[in-house]
Amino acid sequence: MTAFNIRVAKIEDIPFILEGIVDAEFSGSRVFPYQALFGLDVEATKYLIRQVFEEELDGQEWHLSQFRILEVGNTSACCLSYWTEGANGTGSGLLKAQALAWILGNRWSEASDKLNVLKTMQLPRLTGAMQLECIYTKPDFRGQGLVGKLIDHCIAEAKLNTPNLEQAEIQLLGSNEAAMRSYTKCGFLNRAQASSSDAEILNLLADNTRISLVKQL
Repeated sequence: MTAFNIRVAKIEDIPFILEGIVDAEFSGSRVFPYQALFGLDVEATKYLIRQVFEEELDGQEWHLSQFRILEVGNTSACCLSYWTEGANGTGSGLLKAQALAWILGNRWSEASDKLNVLKTMQLPRLTGAMQLECIYTKPDFRGQGLVGKLIDHCIAEAKLNTPNLEQAEIQLLGSNEAAMRSYTKCGFLNRAQASSSDAEILNLLADNTRISLVKQL
């Protein structure tokens, strides 16, 4: 068994976390949503995410204190972000959208038609459920079951802090079959899915279906 350590993310982990977020946004495809939506390349998107981190908005995935890092030796191997949906009274989607709109300004308003296309496959997150996002394993460490260890650790940690927590949710695109298999092994089951019939969606995302997976805790 691979020896590992799990800890709270620190400022020096941001480059690794950004690597993971970008990988998740590509979702195994050549489509990069932030390029398609706002004309931002990978480096510009990383800078944008850093700006959201600086806002320290609890209750949405881009908040440094919500990330956990799994290390093998002195190397960061996996990361994820978790929070309880709606714990502060506002949904994570709205919080993130408000931050992006503020930072992007005209770019956000000019992308309104494309953003409306994304809404055609939007799945409401389960209020009060633990949310897991930005789940990433560095290529050299894949196939070792480490992401399952990290998910189990984070669920146990969340339950310790919120004993009445009943569900954990992961949302992903339907084309991400490898991730689906991995999360199923961790006990997550298909709760719901939303598909878009708008042809434009495939210019914005890697797939036209979003899936919600849930685990009972």
